Amino acid sequence: MKENVKYRFTPSLLNSFQRYLDSDIDADDFMNIDRETGEQRLTADEIAASRERDLLDSINHVEQAPSEAADKGTCFNEIIDCMLLNRKSTRDDVKVDVVFVDEKGKTFDKQNDPEATGETVKAIRAQMNDFVFLYDIDTCKQVAAYFAGSVPQQFCSAVISTCYGDVELYGYIDYIQRDMVKDMKTTKQYSFGKYENGWQKEVYPYCLIESGDMPDVSAFEYTVYVWSGGSSRTPLLTAKQYKEEYTYNHAKTTARLRQMCERFIEWVELHRDEITYTKLFGK
Repeated sequence: MKENVKYRFTPSLLNSFQRYLDSDIDADDFMNIDRETGEQRLTADEIAASRERDLLDSINHVEQAPSEAADKGTCFNEIIDCMLLNRKSTRDDVKVDVVFVDEKGKTFDKQNDPEATGETVKAIRAQMNDFVFLYDIDTCKQVAAYFAGSVPQQFCSAVISTCYGDVELYGYIDYIQRDMVKDMKTTKQYSFGKYENGWQKEVYPYCLIESGDMPDVSAFEYTVYVWSGGSSRTPLLTAKQYKEEYTYNHAKTTARLRQMCERFIEWVELHRDEITYTKLFGK
């Protein structure tokens, strides 16, 4: 950690704060409008209150119930990293192995198990918390091939000055590939521009350049995988790839980051008494 900084922020916290700021916009989104009455299901104030609570919980590291969607993405990311680095899983909370799956989704250690219903296919099984996922092995190979040559899970950190003092920005980058930074996203539903307001695309390139780890970053890519399968009828998870690429401009990003950090600091100071995670304040 950097010394003599007043605050420490991750892009995930900035994303949560951005969602809070967007409460008014999302209140008018068609997804929040009741089709029969035309009224908002939740008011902007109700959305803001809920998101502010979520933001405080994220800052204070309040333990949340396991999320199947989040764990599915975490396991997939770990599988791809294992393939890229030719290693076994190093996470204590994720178990990864190769199994054979029959037509009903039952798993076996051997391909020709007599209890199998019909032919079996090889798959990658991952277990996290109480969830078990079966990934199509060809899909995993295709994704690993796309990220071949990348540096995975690279920690980055840099300081940005604000009118309220210095802020350390930090986090782990999914993949660095030549002069591009890539962040893997997994989701069940997707429309282009879904991650346009995400702050990973600002924070990670900024940190790499400011820390001297890279002389330049040409672009940032959200590499999005949309799930199919994972049901009793189609047990294996496959994924279709989409890409959101954003050209990186260091001067513009620095200004945007500084403004965002200053707005976040103002909110943080208003809620200082509710924040128990002292590392946020550089301690």
